[in-house]
Amino acid sequence: MQMSMTPESLFTGRESLRWRGENRALWLTLIFAPSTVGLVGFVLRQQLTGQQIAFLIVAAMVYVSIARGRLLGTSIRLHERQLPAIYAIVERCSRELGMRTPHVFVREDPYTCVTSMGLGEPYSIVVSSSWLPHLDDQELAFLIGRELGHIAAGHSRITSLFSASGKENPFISIVFGAWLRRTEYTADRVGLLCCGSIEAAARAIFTCSFRQVSKKVDYSAFIDQRIEVQSDPTLKLGELLGQEPYATNRLRQLETFAASPLYRDWRARLNAELEHSTPAIAPATALPESGARVEKRALAGNWVRAAAFGLDWIIVSAIVSSGTVLKVDTGSKHAAASDMGAMSFQQFGLDWLNTHTQLFQSAVPDAVGFAAVFLYAAVLVGLVGRTFGMMVLGLRVVRPDYRRVGAGRAVWRYTVALFSLMLVFPMFGFLWRPALQDRISGTRVVRGSSIP
Repeated sequence: MQMSMTPESLFTGRESLRWRGENRALWLTLIFAPSTVGLVGFVLRQQLTGQQIAFLIVAAMVYVSIARGRLLGTSIRLHERQLPAIYAIVERCSRELGMRTPHVFVREDPYTCVTSMGLGEPYSIVVSSSWLPHLDDQELAFLIGRELGHIAAGHSRITSLFSASGKENPFISIVFGAWLRRTEYTADRVGLLCCGSIEAAARAIFTCSFRQVSKKVDYSAFIDQRIEVQSDPTLKLGELLGQEPYATNRLRQLETFAASPLYRDWRARLNAELEHSTPAIAPATALPESGARVEKRALAGNWVRAAAFGLDWIIVSAIVSSGTVLKVDTGSKHAAASDMGAMSFQQFGLDWLNTHTQLFQSAVPDAVGFAAVFLYAAVLVGLVGRTFGMMVLGLRVVRPDYRRVGAGRAVWRYTVALFSLMLVFPMFGFLWRPALQDRISGTRVVRGSSIP
C-alpha cells in the first residue's frame, strides 16, 4: 500500500512544520556570505579567498563521502539484532514520518548526543554512547525525531559539509548562524511530534546539555533564567555567536508549539498514519530494490542540469585560478601598510571589490578549467554520486537500475561528455533525455526525490 505521508508533506503548504523565515534566512545568508566572510577576514586580519572557499567545499564533500566508511569501521551499526530497542525507535519514527529508515550507528562522542549526516541517500544517524545511558526511550525518540526532521527538511545535506570543520566552529556560526538556529526550531517540532511529550523533550534538551546533572535540574528555576535573558537585550546577543538557539528559547518555542492547533492536527495525522502504515521502508543501500528502473519522468530536466553544471564551473574555476585571481596590484603604499600588519577600511573595500570581480571573471572558459571541471565531476560522482552543483539542486547520477555509479563508469561518462563538447554536432546530444554521455556510459541523472 502506498503511504500517504511523505517527508516533503511535512514542509509544504499552510501546515508546514518549517520554522518561519528559515528558507529566507538561508538565501540571505548565501547572498551575503561573501560580504560576511570579507568583513570577518578584515576584522581578524586573515582574508579567506574565493579559491580557499571553493577548495573547502570540495574537500568537505569528499570528507563526508568517506565518513560512512569510517562509521562502518569504528562504530556499531544498529538493526533488528544489534541494540534492537534503539533501532525500533528509529524505525517507528521513520514510519510515522513516511521516511526511509536511515542507517543508525552508535559511537563514542563526548560532544554530541545525536547527529545526522549525508549528502543524500543513504543518510546516517549517529548516537553517542556517552549520552545513551542517560536517555530514556521518550527522550531518545525526541532526539531521533529531530535528526529525521533535519534529514527530511534537507538540512543535513548542508550541515554535513560544516562537520568537516568541527563542531561549534565560530566562523560557521557567524556566517550561517542565522539559518542554522532556525533549522533547530524546525527539527524540535518534528522531534516533539515523534516523542509526543513536552516533558520528555525538555528532559532530552537538558540531558544533552548537562548529562548527569540534568536529572537534578529544577525546571522552574531554569525558566527564571529565560525571563532574565528576555529582560536584558544585551544578554540576547550571545545567541548570535552560536549555531543553536539558547536552550531557554528552544523550550519556550516548544511549549508554544505543543499548545497550538498545528501540533494537535499533526499529532492526529501521524497517529492515523502509524496505525494504518505499512512496515518502515528499509534503509537505502548500494543495491536498490530488484527490478527498479529509471523511468523517463524521473530524469532531471535540461535547465536544472545546466544550472548544476554552472555552479560546478564556478567552483572549479576558482580553484584552478588559485594564485592568479587575487594578485591585485594595489601599489606600494598598500604593500607598505601590509608589511606593518595594518589595512585601511578603504583599501579593504577596494580589495574586496577587485577580488570578487576577478573571481567571476575567472569563470570564463579556458583550456585548463574546461578539462578540470570534468575531472572534478568524475571524481565526486565516482565517490558520492553527485557534484556540489548537483547536491545543491537535488540531482544524482545513477545507473539505469538505480545502482551506484562506480569510479570507472564515472570517468567514462565524463570522458564521453568532454569529447562530445569538443565536437559540434554531438553537443546537441546534451539536449536529449537521457543525454548522449548517459546513453553511451549507461548512466542517468535523476532528481533526488525520485530515487526508490
